[in-house]
Amino acid sequence: MEVRLSRARVVVELDTSGTIDVAAERRRLEKELAAAQKELAATGAKLANADFLAKAPEAVVDKIRDRQRLAQEETDRITARLAALQ
Repeated sequence: MEVRLSRARVVVELDTSGTIDVAAERRRLEKELAAAQKELAATGAKLANADFLAKAPEAVVDKIRDRQRLAQEETDRITARLAALQ
């Protein structure tokens, strides 16, 4: 089993075969997944709001798009890790 930590463009992989509590790791990942999905929903709602897009400065909209992209990447990463724990 490997633990993969991802922030920005850095990925660190550690071989933790036989050294982790799978149930605890699954709970931790599920908690992280819920937070990432919440961020994804929040950013999606803002970007779907025509009034927000019309009134917000371009820099703010770009920042929200970046947050949405990062939340999607995090959701995908965590989902893959959960599948690997099966």
